[in-house]
Amino acid sequence: MNAAHPFRFAPILLTCALATPACRATTQGSEAAGKGAERGPVVEHYSASDRVRSGIALGGLGTGGVELRKNGQFYNWTLFNNQPLGTGPVFDFATYPNDGVLESMQFFLVRYQEAGGDVKLKLLQLNDSLNEAAIRGIAYEFPWMTAVRNIEYSGRFPFVNMKFSDPEMPFEIHLEAFTPFIPHDATNSSLPGAYLNFKVVATGKKPVNVMLIATQRNAVGYDTQKKHFVSDVVKGPDYLFVSQGAGMDTAAASYGQMGLFSMAADTTYHAGWEHRHPYYERLLVENRLRNENATDVRNKVHPVTGEKFAAMGYNNKDQRAFSSLAITRDLQPGGSFSHTYGMAWFFPNAYGSHNEERQIPKGHERLREFPGNYTFGQKITKDQGHFYERQFGSASDVAKYLVAQREDLSRRTHAFVNDFYDSDAPLFVLDQINSQLNTFVTSSTFTQDGKFGIREGMTVEQSWGPNVTIDVSLYGSSAIINLFPELQKSSMRAHRARQTKEGEIAHGLGYDLDFTQNGTWGVYHRIDMPGNYIQLVLRDYFHTNDRAFLEEMWPSLKAAVQYVLSKRDEDKDMMPDMTGIMCSYDNFPMYGLASYIQSQWLAAMRSMMVAAEEMKDTEALARYREIYETGARLMDQHLWNGEYYILSKDYTGLAKNEEGATKQDDGILTDQIIGQWIAHQSGLGYLFKEANVKKALRKIMQASFNKGLGLRNASWPEHPKHFPLHETNLWVDQANTAWTGVELGFASFLLYEGFYEDALTVIRDVDERYRSAGLYWDHQEFGGHYYRPMAAWQVVNALLGLSINRGTYRFAPKLPRDAFKLFFAFNGGTAHYIKHAKGVTIDVRSGVFSPKALEVPAAGLGSSPALYIDGRPTSAQVSREGDSLRVALPAGAEVKQGQRLELR
Repeated sequence: MNAAHPFRFAPILLTCALATPACRATTQGSEAAGKGAERGPVVEHYSASDRVRSGIALGGLGTGGVELRKNGQFYNWTLFNNQPLGTGPVFDFATYPNDGVLESMQFFLVRYQEAGGDVKLKLLQLNDSLNEAAIRGIAYEFPWMTAVRNIEYSGRFPFVNMKFSDPEMPFEIHLEAFTPFIPHDATNSSLPGAYLNFKVVATGKKPVNVMLIATQRNAVGYDTQKKHFVSDVVKGPDYLFVSQGAGMDTAAASYGQMGLFSMAADTTYHAGWEHRHPYYERLLVENRLRNENATDVRNKVHPVTGEKFAAMGYNNKDQRAFSSLAITRDLQPGGSFSHTYGMAWFFPNAYGSHNEERQIPKGHERLREFPGNYTFGQKITKDQGHFYERQFGSASDVAKYLVAQREDLSRRTHAFVNDFYDSDAPLFVLDQINSQLNTFVTSSTFTQDGKFGIREGMTVEQSWGPNVTIDVSLYGSSAIINLFPELQKSSMRAHRARQTKEGEIAHGLGYDLDFTQNGTWGVYHRIDMPGNYIQLVLRDYFHTNDRAFLEEMWPSLKAAVQYVLSKRDEDKDMMPDMTGIMCSYDNFPMYGLASYIQSQWLAAMRSMMVAAEEMKDTEALARYREIYETGARLMDQHLWNGEYYILSKDYTGLAKNEEGATKQDDGILTDQIIGQWIAHQSGLGYLFKEANVKKALRKIMQASFNKGLGLRNASWPEHPKHFPLHETNLWVDQANTAWTGVELGFASFLLYEGFYEDALTVIRDVDERYRSAGLYWDHQEFGGHYYRPMAAWQVVNALLGLSINRGTYRFAPKLPRDAFKLFFAFNGGTAHYIKHAKGVTIDVRSGVFSPKALEVPAAGLGSSPALYIDGRPTSAQVSREGDSLRVALPAGAEVKQGQRLELR
């Protein structure tokens, strides 16, 4: 395959031109001020944009990955089954002193020589530390090698785009890095590798010889010195792959392979080099690598014992093993060339629960009640594996597949991103939604047997919370059910398997998804979890119309309802009783009826009524209708105050209030009627009076939104600016805090209710706040890369006023324009909804769209519109229902990728 090949760059989302401080240095005073003029010190200018705190992750679903940030460096490596994503040791080499492993794990160099000029070397990253390119202090040891002066960075997940330039270089270098991400194709979205597409464009006036070099450090067995390195060079007809491994304990979590591939037959290589000398000196005189594998040579024999150093546990002490690939090209003025490098890895030992002895803390004996909970007092070593092991047996297999499928995987990934942005939604809204997809890579578990989960939150050193925490899933799983519905259903099945005999639902799942993991002690007995579970399972059913899934889950749903009625309803009003801190807002004491819990319970009961009717379970239907009607009456009677639904009220006096606690809390919780938001997603209608819903949303915005500070979780009438902090028992200020996931979910709720400008105001504030903080790709809450903000995807549906229920797609667009195009995803594919002067068109971009019925606004469609599929008329039945038209499609009607459904 020719090394020069065309590729498309993703559209720019965020561009940051960076330079070393020296490039921005000025002086106080002036040379022109005359003799004797005062000359001040050099002033260096720094700004918030210089911060390098987050980046797009390269990697697939459940594969682990690495962040490529705007300084050109790679951060947060999690592909070795290491914490915080896995259970192996935190990624840090077992060396002393630390030798700058993080700064030199992977890097790119360009060697160039203009006609008649000297050889020069440029490092394609910024000087952010003394450790770079496997050297400590290049300014001292290798003054002929310098880092580039400028990088421009832009990103649209999963694409990173960078432009490297320098006043000394007679060319500029473009990089497009990505891992395939293709909605509804979990197999090709869970590939343990990445493409690194380079393009070098001449800017000088002389011919120049260019050598582009990619280097990766061997981190296999990073946590042990008892190993010896292994490097295998795999040559294909149009590529070369260096697989890096180790002779070591094959059961260790860090055992596996990693490596780089180059898509050119004339690639040169140097595998397994350890020391900068004479590696870098050679680059001064040679424009090709020597095609040598130094790994075996460096496994030396001890001069006294005759044993290999590796066998003795030394392994050259510092464990340094690098492999480099290079291509060399002659570049003419005005010319360019393109080349693809890539990464591939394979680390099969993905152990589940932490391998450590645990004891149940005093007072938490109820942990034993969850089936499959951690077996305290003994070690657990279950190997859950990765989904990618179904397809591959080595990193070499991965590299071969990535090479063979590059064109198709690149095309399909670009198509998704381009289709998503081919929308009339405001650009910053699309950017904010897109940024949250990064969490699919940073935080996901995807096991060999197909179980999927998103970890609640993480920092570099540790996991913060379990997988698939059911309360946070109520928000964040919006993206999963729309883009990978089978994976979302697998998460709910995993929760069903952990349900207690009494019907209680676990807070979260362990590393291997077969164990409950309750994270912070005391969160397992939350009252919102049964309602969360019911809402999620039935939303998933409504969106997929998977009758078999409903039948499978129905007994567990009924058991969850019964658990609340029998164990969590002391006053016997058929409503969940709040008796303090016991829900997702785990610093808010609520007593009796609580609007957050009550609204979810009503949404759950409305969903159960629909499901019971579908299951022809008449007894259950009557019971759930009674609960729903009673609950709606109590909600209006005790929690509605004329402006909003108050936080809570112990109207029966049986909630066991703490001494001195009020029986009524007038707090204005942003999530007070979150159940209505869930109901809108599935077209369940209004749970409360529509006028009350709209009044409540207006009040929340008035009371709790502050530009630049965000939409905080709660306000109180007596404290209009800030809720005063408690002196004790306040582990975090959840009232004044703005939870991004709540904000973005609430913004989509505002859209459903027609408050378009308010919704955009909330989203813009989140967007600007996280850009300013340098954390655009790493939203924070309980740890980073937090799961809840994936609720942003619901904005996609809310812009269309889209609800999905058992094959009926109801559209009530909220974009204040007469003609527009908006993107959406459905069970099995993606499409554009296009409103134009002649009617409505649904342009299917991927998959097969097979709705049973459509509901669209009647305005502009005349009295008797007709439905066409791929230009051919259909026998669809069109009827008018209020301000909408209902279109019942013929049985078996399908609209395939590239086809259009038109109502005109």
